[in-house]
Amino acid sequence: MIAAVYYLLLDLRYGVLMAVTLAVTLWLAAQAAQLSTSGWLGWGLALFVIGWVIQFIGHHYEGRKPAFLDDIMGLAIGPLFVAAELGFLLGWRKDLADRIDRHFKVETLPQ
Repeated sequence: MIAAVYYLLLDLRYGVLMAVTLAVTLWLAAQAAQLSTSGWLGWGLALFVIGWVIQFIGHHYEGRKPAFLDDIMGLAIGPLFVAAELGFLLGWRKDLADRIDRHFKVETLPQ
């Protein structure tokens, strides 16, 4: 839950969203831990592999290498980044999206 505190310090609204997401994930993990060893290990490995495949598909689509190869903070900030991008696509926190766009040079994905 240290990550949740970090996310809350960065942005209260997205931090709350991430804290709830992390709490639900921890609850699901506790349920999985009650399965047999092969049960939780199978689920864990499957989710791990699926997550990495999705991540590398995204990096291929963007044409960039994973940020964690340069900076370990990318692993910590990545989930919040994905949540924020999803929120921006849904029209949430337009003020924050505009502030980020003004602060950083906005890049478009290759067509």
